[in-house]
Amino acid sequence: MPRALVPLLAITFVDVLGFTILIPILPFYAEHYGASPTTIGAIYASLAVCSLLSSPFWGRLSDRIGRKGVLLAAQVAGLLGFSLLAAGTALWTIFVARAIEGLGGGGLGVTQAYVTDVTAPSERARAFGLVGATFGLGFLIGPALAGFLVRFGYQVPFWAAAGFAALTVVLTMVLLPESKGAVKTAPTLAEVRASLRSPVLGRLILTQFAFALAFTSWVTVFALFAERVLGFGPSQTANIFIVSSIVAVVVQAGFIGKLVDRYGEGRLALAGLVCAVFAYAGIGFVTSTPMLLPFVILWSLSGALIRPSLGALISEAAPAGQRGTILSVNDSLNNLAFLVSPFISTAVLRFNPHLTGVVPTAFACAAIAIGYRRFIAPRPNEHAVEAA
Repeated sequence: MPRALVPLLAITFVDVLGFTILIPILPFYAEHYGASPTTIGAIYASLAVCSLLSSPFWGRLSDRIGRKGVLLAAQVAGLLGFSLLAAGTALWTIFVARAIEGLGGGGLGVTQAYVTDVTAPSERARAFGLVGATFGLGFLIGPALAGFLVRFGYQVPFWAAAGFAALTVVLTMVLLPESKGAVKTAPTLAEVRASLRSPVLGRLILTQFAFALAFTSWVTVFALFAERVLGFGPSQTANIFIVSSIVAVVVQAGFIGKLVDRYGEGRLALAGLVCAVFAYAGIGFVTSTPMLLPFVILWSLSGALIRPSLGALISEAAPAGQRGTILSVNDSLNNLAFLVSPFISTAVLRFNPHLTGVVPTAFACAAIAIGYRRFIAPRPNEHAVEAA
């Protein structure tokens, strides 16, 4: 593993820890101020709209000036957003806080570009797997910490998240080396559009978007689904995220490299999407916690296989001088998924909670249809990729 990844993984872990504290709490916090399921969907959408608009700008800026400064800007925005959540006393402050986070949302795409900068093609799936495992570890500890802190009031977890955001700013300034020097000009929009229209990269980006629609249409309503079908509160919801995170950490930290060496990124992504289809389709049959757990494990396994595999494929297909921009465009599409899918999934939830899995199942099937030919294609020669 390249040494430059070590501080990045540490910073990413602290960053994710702050973010994941919010996940099991935010829907209940919004309901505390009278928010309906549709309003909760709009809260997720406010962050998504702002990130959708800002991420390509941050990615293109990172291609121009380097990654570190852009990562710092994203972390400062997170600090401001979490602090406003903690200090706010009305529903509108939740919307404003999430919008601030979204406008500074250059983190994920630029982090992926940083990983691509410091790794060879043969190492990228492993590196993305380690980043994914770091996310999983954050999802493991963050919700558990949230379940404990929420006993002292909703503001306490949000102040903790703000504290973690402040820590990431300090760690990035002190520990993280720059991975890319400044250049005279950033890639032009015409160059980026031409790259996105290429058959390989375009298909991979669309596949990732369909997967993001499936994932977000489930995760954004999971707490409400569990509340209505199983009678869960914040603590029980947090426990489910803990189980999910354990699966993700074990697979991505311990097995993804060996699996990629044996089967290739494409086939792993295909296997993950098949797992997603079965996981989401099974939600309609859940009537108890023991029935839920196998589908949660399958859902977690799907993400653990898909994210590092698709991330490596997209980064390899992107031209070297455009990676920050293209990976941030990919991140924008993830945010577009957060914008669209909550409204669809909450509408289905209101109609019948047991049909909640229909929407993510359909999107997962679409992802398979879009990416299948690319997934089963022979793996490119590594030396040819490096030369390109």
